[in-house]
Amino acid sequence: MEKSGSRRHVAIIERCPLSEAGLRNLLPMVGKYQFYFFKDYAAFLNSLAWTPFFSLIYSLSAIRAQRLECLKVMYDMERTSPGRQRIVLAGDDMEARLVSRFSPASLHGVISKTAPLALMRQQLQKWLSDKQRVNENILNLWYYGHERVLNQTEQEILYYTALGYPIANIAVQLNRNCKNIRAHKFSLMAKLGVDTDAGLFYAADIVVQMQQALKDNPDGRWQIPA
Repeated sequence: MEKSGSRRHVAIIERCPLSEAGLRNLLPMVGKYQFYFFKDYAAFLNSLAWTPFFSLIYSLSAIRAQRLECLKVMYDMERTSPGRQRIVLAGDDMEARLVSRFSPASLHGVISKTAPLALMRQQLQKWLSDKQRVNENILNLWYYGHERVLNQTEQEILYYTALGYPIANIAVQLNRNCKNIRAHKFSLMAKLGVDTDAGLFYAADIVVQMQQALKDNPDGRWQIPA
């Protein structure tokens, strides 16, 4: 346990040198913390032997494989080290919104790297200085209200959309007519907060990856549609 007034150690996983440089300029203005940068999760785990990190900030990448790694990392950390903060820096506003709603792990904070620097600084300061219990600080909206939960048909449409299937092909796969699939698609888009086909595809890719992160966990909260 860290003593009151002691320096708090914060780990940041950031693969992009340019983003790391930007964060190094921003973070010294966020309270009295010691920040450590890592290129991947393995390097972070190796450092735990000598540094007691109280928070992990994971900066998302546009690369799908790295995004999936982030989701797995946060889910694993919630199970193995629930007392450690979990914060995600998303690539853009849409990704931040989707991660906050559909992450398989509870998160203490999610913000887009496209947000104004002053807002990022303010939010990081707030999250890092928060000493409340984890369950009192969760921003994940998956737990709030049944209107945010995707029904079975919506999950199936999401899955096939991520594979690039158009409505006609999805209708064949689900043995439904196109009008029915289109109605479910509009409901799905409203829940995800997107209003274009391109936005839905982007959302589907992110959410299906999050489902994939739990596929091999028998106690996972999500299931990928068969």
